[in-house]
Amino acid sequence: MKKIEVILKVTQNCNLRCAYCYNSGTGYAAQTLSIEKFEKLLSVLLTEYNLIHIIWHGGEPLMAGKEFFRKAMDAENRIRVQSSVIIENSIQTNGTLIDGEWIRFFKQNKFRIGISFDGIENDKYRSQTQKVLEAMKKLRAAGLDFSCIAVVADDDYDLKANYRYFAGQGINFDFNQVFGEGAAKDMAALKTSEFAKAYNQLFDEWLYDTDGVNVRSFSFYVGLAVGGRFRICTCSSCHMKYLGVTPDGTLYNCGRAGVEAYPFGNIDDFETARQIYTSDGAIALIKGSIERRNKCKKSCEYFDLCGGGCADIAIGEGDLSAMPENYCLFFKTVYSHISQTVRGLFEKNVPLDTLNPAIRTVLAKSLTRMSGPTSNDVSDTYV
Repeated sequence: MKKIEVILKVTQNCNLRCAYCYNSGTGYAAQTLSIEKFEKLLSVLLTEYNLIHIIWHGGEPLMAGKEFFRKAMDAENRIRVQSSVIIENSIQTNGTLIDGEWIRFFKQNKFRIGISFDGIENDKYRSQTQKVLEAMKKLRAAGLDFSCIAVVADDDYDLKANYRYFAGQGINFDFNQVFGEGAAKDMAALKTSEFAKAYNQLFDEWLYDTDGVNVRSFSFYVGLAVGGRFRICTCSSCHMKYLGVTPDGTLYNCGRAGVEAYPFGNIDDFETARQIYTSDGAIALIKGSIERRNKCKKSCEYFDLCGGGCADIAIGEGDLSAMPENYCLFFKTVYSHISQTVRGLFEKNVPLDTLNPAIRTVLAKSLTRMSGPTSNDVSDTYV
């Protein structure tokens, strides 16, 4: 089964103006991807992939409207009938527009739901907290699972207090370090060493929280520490595994702003997925990424774990082909702490029932090797 993750920015329009919005440079234009371009995208991707995971993104994707999404699902169904491709749908939304009709739509079309929500800091950075909480309540009442992404935007963000907030409501979530792009460029930079220290301190609390919730990045690091191959986009090969799409049909490696310096072209320019990934922009991006990877491989003992990191992060720290110092510092600090802690669990034979329930899932996936390799085998063939 060959899978691709499509980060589809169906519109740049948004009803919020988050303080750290990396998308602010778009001007929040109201243009929506046409159904014709969406169908073309699917038809091109199925030349290479038999599982297409659409992550509806933005802006705020629900601003595209219910009629658009109904037509998009009709298009997916037509493609399914014509081929053997599997199409899955997720949505990353701010949650403020979710109502009963949207919930019925999500349920009928088996959408996975992610909500951007900053916990007890939400009104400081995002606003309309009560609307989001009401949406979460409605989703639960309808039996729909969801998870949250909370952005750590500055040094004042209290990781422990926010973890307890999410855990108290039984919400699985993850912390995302703020992207230094868009509106965030005007904010004080997060101190990496302090963030890593607070992150490790929270991990130590989370590990023994038997009533706790899953923090996805904690599970990722634990998976690495026990020899698993857990994929997270900043520490794995993304070439030919991810694709970003903007409302006008322009293609990029993902949905983050840094890679916009390497456009692949417009979906109308291609007939096969291979053509997308052999475009001039794709080749330039992967060449710079491999240059960085080669430097990392020669000089860093952590290379096999992080794979040289993320192209967008490297660009954000100065240069595609250079090792990103802040990212490297965070990864090394966190992984060394978590791996040492996990080794201690095994050495002391700590009972599983004294640990966070998420640990059991991590160990099960590691033992059965359910996740894919992190090596950049596909990308290396292009240089």
